[in-house]
Amino acid sequence: MDVPDSTTVSPKFNFTDADVTFKSADGVLFHVHRKNLEVCTEGFPPAEISVTAGEISDLLETAETLELLFQFMYPERHPALDTTPFEILHPLAEAAEKYQVFPAMNICHIRLRDMVHEHPVEVAVYAAKHDYPYLVSQVAPMMLSMPPVDVIGMLPGYLVLPWIRYVQEWTQVHQTVALKFRHQNGTAYHFNGQPCNANSWLGYSFTCIERLAPGVHTLQSLDDVFHNDIPVYNSQYGRQSYECCRADLQAWRKRIEDAIAEIPKFHTFL
Repeated sequence: MDVPDSTTVSPKFNFTDADVTFKSADGVLFHVHRKNLEVCTEGFPPAEISVTAGEISDLLETAETLELLFQFMYPERHPALDTTPFEILHPLAEAAEKYQVFPAMNICHIRLRDMVHEHPVEVAVYAAKHDYPYLVSQVAPMMLSMPPVDVIGMLPGYLVLPWIRYVQEWTQVHQTVALKFRHQNGTAYHFNGQPCNANSWLGYSFTCIERLAPGVHTLQSLDDVFHNDIPVYNSQYGRQSYECCRADLQAWRKRIEDAIAEIPKFHTFL
């Protein structure tokens, strides 16, 4: 294949003794060594790409991605990627997995793990696609606070049903454990069936229910739900937190935590 005059060549990967030439999706040429590809990768180049000497093989990745990827195939200090933004790191991680560039796969996986709070859905999809089950399970609870429509819209089709089943498990805990409390004719009963001696349990219960009501995502922030002062009712009634109420708040929280611990990890739904 003839090289157009306007084609750009990577200044870093322009070896005169190169025996393989790749062209990025945005038209940049990379002259590299076949031996390095064979030693450092499992699937580069892929079987469907011709690497006949003297020909140029087109790749789907951009020059920005390939510039980083090829650095992991040479005996030099590899990119640390510690300040690499997600918009660059994510396609690099996908390319490393696609071509099985072993030196790049692990560091990309570690750096993406550090970005789960900013990009939970994208990292979950990456982890599920490339078989990092513990990372999938780490990220999934963070996605509960996102609007369901947004999450489903970002997930590939094969993850939608597992995600729905996973959310159902959390919803079950939310509805049958977190939001469960006893009252009758205006009298609040503790979970042991005894009425509150100070008659303050109803106020405490309503405050916690109010904090839990917005949805399953509140189960991720039980410190906010069960913090000690419960200010609305203390200021309104001028009461202290009676021992029976404090003990039952702790027991209520523990029941929720125990139920959450029984929820299967997201990767088990895949």
